[in-house]
Amino acid sequence: MYSFCLSHLHVVLVHPAIAGNIGAIARVLKNFDVNSLILVNPTSYLCREALNRATRAKDVLYKAYIYSSLKEAIAPFSYVVGTTARKRYKKISLSPREIAPFLTAISQENEIAIVFGPERTGLRNMDLELCQAIMTIPTSKYSSLNLAMAVGIVLYELFGYAQKGSVSYKLSRLATSKQIEAMYAHLMTSLSKIGFVLGGEMGHTYRVLKRLFNKIPLTENDVKVIRGICHQIDWYVENH
Repeated sequence: MYSFCLSHLHVVLVHPAIAGNIGAIARVLKNFDVNSLILVNPTSYLCREALNRATRAKDVLYKAYIYSSLKEAIAPFSYVVGTTARKRYKKISLSPREIAPFLTAISQENEIAIVFGPERTGLRNMDLELCQAIMTIPTSKYSSLNLAMAVGIVLYELFGYAQKGSVSYKLSRLATSKQIEAMYAHLMTSLSKIGFVLGGEMGHTYRVLKRLFNKIPLTENDVKVIRGICHQIDWYVENH
């Protein structure tokens, strides 16, 4: 039986604008044995407000990783979960409790990123498109949560499952986000050469195929097979 490997869990904050929230989130991470905080274009996060809110979790702030884009930030991770309160988003959304067993299986041999959006707007659709799964915290009709509260609820549920829950299987090494995005770029180029376009434009084709492939996590070998097919298409077009 396998328990959640919390050392393989990473929290990503996109454009966090309130220093106090970042400090409070650092404290939450430490509460639940998660030590990796990743910030995308944050406000100043080593100011007095953030450090005071972090209290004994200042070390989490000091070693936070900083990136200029979400795509760059999630490149090393094999499974990326985006969070949203919006019910209108096209992907199926799971609660933290519902997704915990699946993430447990993934966490055995893979690094997982949980992505949270800006305080005011949340993640954009284009950000959510970069994620393999979507998570929504169940609430009443008023679904707006403070960012630090949202991170706390998600980590509480996953930590709780790590303490009491387990799964009987694990998923082998998956392809990283960077490898998958390179596969999509190659696939779009190859399909355009043979005129395979859904809905009249390649952007729609990309979104349809991404939703298709996101239904099953792709291994590194899966990506190699798909890119091998692309190489064969490229060769055929160039030689006929």
